[in-house]
Amino acid sequence: MRALSLFLALFILTTAGQAQNEISINAAAQVLVPADKIAFQINLNAEGDTPQETYNLHKEREKVLVSQLKKHDIKDEDLNFEPISINKSYNGSYRNKEEKHIQTRQNVTLTLDDFDIYEQIQITLIENGFDEFSGNFISSESKKGENEALKEALKIAREKAGIIAEETGLTISGIKNISHSYSSRPPRPMMEMTASKASDSSLLEFDQTVSVSANVSVTYEFQQ
Repeated sequence: MRALSLFLALFILTTAGQAQNEISINAAAQVLVPADKIAFQINLNAEGDTPQETYNLHKEREKVLVSQLKKHDIKDEDLNFEPISINKSYNGSYRNKEEKHIQTRQNVTLTLDDFDIYEQIQITLIENGFDEFSGNFISSESKKGENEALKEALKIAREKAGIIAEETGLTISGIKNISHSYSSRPPRPMMEMTASKASDSSLLEFDQTVSVSANVSVTYEFQQ
């Protein structure tokens, strides 16, 4: 397994004085973890002139998706979906409503650890009238990355607070408060918009990483 790669970013904000007796440090650390899964978002939708016509079309497309789930043995825990929503859609402006249509919408998310399946399912969906889906890389090591990034951010904050205190003739006596947050920046996988089932190569063959960042804000108390 690829070792965690570490990148650091730092922003320092200091306030010191007789009234506050404190030093505030904002620090951030970023860790790259291997991307080993894809979160595949699918918008299952249909449009027709009547509710029944639209619903029937929606169910036909749902059958296509369900057949792919069974074909690729997608587990229940790797599948999330919302109930079907049905609404009217009008052509023209709000005041000059013209012909109306019935639309359905249902969001489905698959978590895939086999990148080949991601492309295969897309091809089938395109061939059966699906036109809205997207994907993001995710990592099973995100929690581990968050912990590593948090440790490093706290370490940076402490080191910088120590430097500032030393250079200004102060001594850190304690911590007044700490706050922290996380963020991640997954790259988006290439969308294979082709009906060809044969492919000699794919960008998905290359290793990808997910960036996990931890941000901390620490207020240190000090004395002269």
